[in-house]
Amino acid sequence: METPETITIQLPSFITRLRRRGREGWQRLGRRLLPTPGNVLFTLLMIGLLLWAQSAGALPLRLLGPNVPSTNTIAYQGRLADAGGSPLTGTYNIIFRLYNAASGGAPLWEEQWTGQNGVQVSDGLFNVMLGSLTPIPQAVVTGNNTLWLGITVGTDDEMAPRVQLGSVPFAVQALTVPDGSVTTEKIADQAVTQAKLGPDVNLVPPDGSITTAKLADGAVTEPKLGVRLPRLLGQKTCDGCGQPIESNQFDWVSVKGANAQDIIEVTATTQGGVVMVLMTSRHSLSPVAEPWCGISVLQGVPKSALRAWKQTNARTGTDIGCSVSYVFADLPPGTYTFRAMGYVYPATQIKWWYQRQVAVFEY
Repeated sequence: METPETITIQLPSFITRLRRRGREGWQRLGRRLLPTPGNVLFTLLMIGLLLWAQSAGALPLRLLGPNVPSTNTIAYQGRLADAGGSPLTGTYNIIFRLYNAASGGAPLWEEQWTGQNGVQVSDGLFNVMLGSLTPIPQAVVTGNNTLWLGITVGTDDEMAPRVQLGSVPFAVQALTVPDGSVTTEKIADQAVTQAKLGPDVNLVPPDGSITTAKLADGAVTEPKLGVRLPRLLGQKTCDGCGQPIESNQFDWVSVKGANAQDIIEVTATTQGGVVMVLMTSRHSLSPVAEPWCGISVLQGVPKSALRAWKQTNARTGTDIGCSVSYVFADLPPGTYTFRAMGYVYPATQIKWWYQRQVAVFEY
């Protein structure tokens, strides 16, 4: 019975001690979190040291150079040391040059990092963006298979040997099209529009600039002309091919060629255009009669005469020379026979000889 009583008496005092210890612990933790004068001085000292180290070049540096497109520059990192090989730290005037030879030759490009643009060197290391101050001409990269970099520090002579550049600068060439590389095969049809042409380009040739020498043979076709050219539909010629004789002939008779059955005529298909027919005939009459000549147009099977035209001839005694031309402006499209004709009256003998011809043209 004494033990329970002892527990009841001591429990409140135990809780009181726990509460007192808890408050003391939080007070000690708060004192630890609050900065002391020594902590403040140490923090300020470290900040000052970091700022001094960066201004003195003791910290790693970013690539130097203004903000320019990376496609126009070449990133270069180098190491600078004194004659004894000890790395240097500080700001130095450096001149960079590009050559197409390992030694000698004139520089293709030059960039001066001097004055305010001096190169910051930290423990011998420096980084620059070549071309950020003086742009590198595209022709320098695209026009040379190999490039060497020459470096001059301060008033010293250019360092030797020169540094051969790798493939990085030549990657710029992939972003450009070399001169003369765009051939006809590479240009798509209708790719060159008027908008792509400069104001000094005129596709209309000046008046009188197209001379005969500039025209290729066969270049001027009928569609290129403003007028329709005559098209030969057919022709038949007998010049001394035979001298058939026909007796007791009168009225309209067909002009003959090699024999009495060989008629001087042309069968042709028209397209509805204007048709011009030419005929000529030479023959003799015995006895002399009144001669005429003309052109007969026939169509169908059997052929039926659509129309015939006649014209007086030239005559020297019994020797007759005759020539006729006629333009048919109203022939519908179709197939026709154009026949050379002669006319005599009264009845007489005809001897066909020398030039006999009929020719048909359509416009």
